[in-house]
Amino acid sequence: MNDRVDSQNEVIKNDAVGKTIRIMETLVNADRVLSVREIAAATGIPRSTAHRFLSALEGCGWAAQDGDDGMYHAGLRFFLLSGRKSAFFAEVARVASGPMRRLMERTGKTAILSVLDGSGGVCVHTEEPESAVKFVARTGTAVPLTGGATGLVLLAFGGKELLERLLTGGAVYPDGSPVDGARLRARVEQIRSDGCAHSREEWMPHAEDVSVPVFDRRGNFAAQLGVAGLAGTFGDWRTEVLPALRDAASDLTNAL
Repeated sequence: MNDRVDSQNEVIKNDAVGKTIRIMETLVNADRVLSVREIAAATGIPRSTAHRFLSALEGCGWAAQDGDDGMYHAGLRFFLLSGRKSAFFAEVARVASGPMRRLMERTGKTAILSVLDGSGGVCVHTEEPESAVKFVARTGTAVPLTGGATGLVLLAFGGKELLERLLTGGAVYPDGSPVDGARLRARVEQIRSDGCAHSREEWMPHAEDVSVPVFDRRGNFAAQLGVAGLAGTFGDWRTEVLPALRDAASDLTNAL
């Protein structure tokens, strides 16, 4: 019996599934990015084979390279499919911090990143300017989907079934009033067409925000990215804010 178990373990150790498991366990348990050489050493898999497997895992979003230096970490899709929300949120924030900081510095506004969480949204990372008057949102803040550019982008790009589920479930606006279904449908379609959303004092009093969708490199909707600040300070947002947002979203797509 022991010989049979040992034989089965040896097969698992050396087949493709076993190699994949060992590589992913190494990436997930690491507290930093790893080189192909380090992954090969930790798993006992030849370097050329490890590189081939990592390339395949990267192609399906389970592994990702950190820039152009050949270092790897577990991909967002792995954390999302594993159901480990806290790990997924932490990884999103890690990847997004650089582009979001540059966005905040370029616009002088608070940069906000949020993702869908069931039938709602949740803020997973912010970068705030040092100015005394600014929009403040904390990691873990619930994001309403029926009003405000932040939530509306999540609603518009989160799939048509999400909108239908909200409307049949008696959705309300952030102020608690009943949603006008036809009006919300029309607005969502416009946001999908424009690829962006703008709102003023819909989510929070005295706040204005602009948001865009973020997609991964395979074209899947991943998150919402936006900037928020004091209402009336955005000027011509389409020319003064939107280009910076789209540049940052492109940087994020390349990192996902």
